[in-house]
Amino acid sequence: MASTPRWVARPWAELVVPVVLIMALGATWITMHATGGRGATHTAFQVLALCECGIALLLRWRKPVGALASILVVYALVDLDTITILPVLLALLTVAELRGRRTMIAAATATAVAVAVMPYLHGDAVSLGGRTLPHLAAVALSVALGLWLRARRRPGGGGEVHNRPAHSDGAGAVSRISKGVRPST
Repeated sequence: MASTPRWVARPWAELVVPVVLIMALGATWITMHATGGRGATHTAFQVLALCECGIALLLRWRKPVGALASILVVYALVDLDTITILPVLLALLTVAELRGRRTMIAAATATAVAVAVMPYLHGDAVSLGGRTLPHLAAVALSVALGLWLRARRRPGGGGEVHNRPAHSDGAGAVSRISKGVRPST
């Protein structure tokens, strides 16, 4: 039976590999759209925005809400939807995976509002079917994937502690006895 290589099974691989892929895609997009002259300043700001997103994504497990907030600020300030939407989605996925329900709902709402309002902020052509709805669907899928990862990693689907027996037929009593807890009589 083939086993997963040790370096892939490490937690740092889950942290770093998506960031490296997002940074590579962003760098490729910037390189393909780079211009000389006055446009070089715009290219420098694109690189700075991509670097900020990359650094925030590397810190997303320590401060997921802070990482999402800083990426959303960059997303709203710069008109670089192509290279900033993936960091937004990954940061939102991390918030949904690691934080509580209220925090996740607030983060998802703030992200959906930022995604829906961004074309209006920059004076872009608003296309409901071509841009807004697919981006909002991606936000919803990011939250759903984060919740699925949370349920998959933590027993009980989110780490809740259940003190009640699973069944009313005494199955809980059997598990307590097997753990060495004597029933009181």
